[in-house]
Amino acid sequence: MITIEQLNKNFNGVPVLRGIDLQVEKGRTAVVIGPSGSGKSTLLRCINLLEIPDGGRLAIDQTSLRFGAGKLGHGDILALRRQTGMVFQNHNLFPHLTALENTMEGQLIVLKRSREEARRNGIALLDKVGLHSLYDRYPYQLSGGQQQRVGIARAMAMNPKVILFDEPTSALDPELIGEVLFVIRKLADEGMTMVIVTHEMGFAKEVADEILFMDEGIIAHRGMPEEIFGDSAHERTRKFLIKFHER
Repeated sequence: MITIEQLNKNFNGVPVLRGIDLQVEKGRTAVVIGPSGSGKSTLLRCINLLEIPDGGRLAIDQTSLRFGAGKLGHGDILALRRQTGMVFQNHNLFPHLTALENTMEGQLIVLKRSREEARRNGIALLDKVGLHSLYDRYPYQLSGGQQQRVGIARAMAMNPKVILFDEPTSALDPELIGEVLFVIRKLADEGMTMVIVTHEMGFAKEVADEILFMDEGIIAHRGMPEEIFGDSAHERTRKFLIKFHER
């Protein structure tokens, strides 16, 4: 489903991603952990082409792009970006639109669905994430957890092949984290292909099919959750987890 080969990204000449190779099969969940500044969020933004890589290859399903050989066409970028849905840590909802209207906007503009079809689909998705009584609420009338669930419904409304989560619970109060993680777990159980950047280690251990530990712009270690969170033989991963739990 996702294939990444030798992906590179620099900012002002400083390498942030250095030769990333990654495959995520359809229906699998890859969870990315690692210290701040290791390139985790940049990797997600490159998969979604919010940042254009400087080199390498990225493919999602049958759509593939190579970078570094010349300027990409806008249509090529959109074709790949439409394969993904993105859920941000700070919700990024349109403040002037209701929860339902937030789920409808992309359907109307990008997918060219009729208003009735977009509304019907938006209602079904808000029901799916447990917001069946809040269709007409504006973001300021919703808790952080509810806003994040609207963000998940909005991402799902575009029928993506892959959903990317960038620290989906980092901006939430502790008591609101569980309701968002419950929705993500349900998506994993239903076979949605996902790449998740998180600092919630218990959640990562529970939901991941594979854990990717990033450090200094590379995937330094990868493995099954029981391998990563058990008595890991990888020294850098072990030190990170010890420091994380000490905090």
